[in-house]
Amino acid sequence: MTKRNVYAVLTGDLVRSRDIKDAYGDVCIRRLKDTLAEIGKDYTAPFSIFRGDSFQGVSSNPEEALEDAVLLRLKLIAGFNRDNSALRLDARIAVGIGTIRYLPADGSAGEGDGEAFRLSGLELDAMKKAGRGIIVTTPWEDLNTALSIFCDVLDRMIDGYTKRQTEAVMLTLEGLTQTEIGDRIGTSQSAVSYRLKGTGYDVILKIIAWYRLQVRERIEHANEAYT
Repeated sequence: MTKRNVYAVLTGDLVRSRDIKDAYGDVCIRRLKDTLAEIGKDYTAPFSIFRGDSFQGVSSNPEEALEDAVLLRLKLIAGFNRDNSALRLDARIAVGIGTIRYLPADGSAGEGDGEAFRLSGLELDAMKKAGRGIIVTTPWEDLNTALSIFCDVLDRMIDGYTKRQTEAVMLTLEGLTQTEIGDRIGTSQSAVSYRLKGTGYDVILKIIAWYRLQVRERIEHANEAYT
């Protein structure tokens, strides 16, 4: 038998989109489109926007989905908002990991169906009531229990960042050194180090690495059993 393909479906929407649109017009939507295009450039079904401020995309690399969700939020916050602003461009993102039964030939995610789509859609509806920013749901219940806790930790950390902290953490996740970050944003390495102090970015890196390993191992084991 062929291997059992597992995907990640990322479904999300903007937080306080009506207030953001009233204050900034279509600028926020343009920023969202640019960010989604960057994150989903290699996706099986690149992100599409629906209902004005909701979005969905399909990745064939589910082990990278948590990092994608974190980076998506960080890029929205860092690329748009000002420190001390009452309005932040941010998003809720529900990641569903699983199989896909149907995906249109044109790669349109909005008409797809399957386990990953259902998990993602159900979680997004629940997130709005719970005030969550990121959640990942998989077919593996033991993993889901730990993921719920870790995603709550990520939410609390990201929600507390200033724009400058968000930018520094984002570039760190993208693999830049503190010196390279300083060169990118026009400041010193010591200033970057100060911005990162207290952000707990190392915890984010550890959570992402743990998630990546857990998903990769479970997919490998599932494929071994399937074959």
